[in-house]
Amino acid sequence: MKTTSLFLTAGLLATSLATPLTPRADDKKIVAQEFDVSSFTAGCVPHGTQCSISFDVATNQMPFQTHCTFTGAPLGSSSLPDVGFAAGTCADKTINWSFRAVANGDAKPFAYEFALVDSEQSLAASKFFIAQAFPLVNAGSSYYQTFTGEGRFVVHGQE
Repeated sequence: MKTTSLFLTAGLLATSLATPLTPRADDKKIVAQEFDVSSFTAGCVPHGTQCSISFDVATNQMPFQTHCTFTGAPLGSSSLPDVGFAAGTCADKTINWSFRAVANGDAKPFAYEFALVDSEQSLAASKFFIAQAFPLVNAGSSYYQTFTGEGRFVVHGQE
């Protein structure tokens, strides 16, 4: 009798260990935050005194798009300025963003960081662009900076 119950117990244990774990209905599903950016443009006006950044964004928590913009003076005479979280605006005020050049000790940036925050969901994400995505373009008697990369991309974040 003891041998039979030992084999039965061992068999049940082996079966339970071989059965894959499945989430219970009450387990919370974890969803990674994604910012779906489209129509992204950034640049300065040739021979002008204005730069702008413009894009549409949606999240997997907010399926509709909101439009975001910034307009301001160039850095120096031709480069995109850093845009702090308070300067860039979106139609949906729960979305905030920033844009900044990333440089070592010299003045020439090696990358640009674009950061997004969904304050309602307490989530954030950032994307780094190589400096070559924002070249200085020769306009004859002046230079201006413009974005030459793909205008649609996804920025992934963490909860």
